[in-house]
Amino acid sequence: MNRSASTLITIAFALAVATLATAHASADTPEDASPLVVMADFNRDGITDMAEAVSPVGDPSGASTLTVMLGQRDGTFLPAPSNPAIGHGPRSIAVGDFNHDGNPDLIVGDSDGSLLVLLGDGKGNLIPTPSGIRVTSVASIAVGDFNHDGTLDLVVSDPQSNTATVLLGAGDGTFRPSWSFKLPMQGAVFHLAVADFNGDGIPDLVVTSEDQESFEVLLGNGNGTFTSAPDLSHLQDPNAHCVT
Repeated sequence: MNRSASTLITIAFALAVATLATAHASADTPEDASPLVVMADFNRDGITDMAEAVSPVGDPSGASTLTVMLGQRDGTFLPAPSNPAIGHGPRSIAVGDFNHDGNPDLIVGDSDGSLLVLLGDGKGNLIPTPSGIRVTSVASIAVGDFNHDGTLDLVVSDPQSNTATVLLGAGDGTFRPSWSFKLPMQGAVFHLAVADFNGDGIPDLVVTSEDQESFEVLLGNGNGTFTSAPDLSHLQDPNAHCVT
């Protein structure tokens, strides 16, 4: 493995594991701040803002909401006017310009497998749109231009079906499922991160597991599909910890 590829894998693996570890911390303390936070300039004033999925306090059946905090020049944040509902169990959140209008948008994956697209208006508001996309469950969402058409796509890990699904962006904020692949081991929760590991200009994937000891790298083919790269991966034997 060359040095640049090793460095990229280390960075992507650390990002995925950090997200996973924070999620575990939140699961232990549900009334604490949500770990589902992304940063972007949502009102396009040149200052970084923050969007956070917030669970209802004291009402486990209530809908979570999205809170957008607009960054100020003095380092403080002020809330944006709207707080849209984003489902009852958000598990992953990702940011990107999904409809080519220059404004950051969001996609939120819920525990019930639904994916909610929220389009930014450039003023700090994010408006939910009916995506109609559903998988069995959601653990992690990663964003990249996987088919090299200039439009952002998604890949979603689904622990219940033990698959990851690639959804190709249409450029208007909608997505269509195109291809899926099996995750390394049934019964584990896998998280995803994107980087160009082999320097060919095509986004690749790293899939990390909750044991934080194994990962799989899949190289992008440029058409929305991926090929496993065993020489860049480290996968433990799934039977290694079984009692015989």
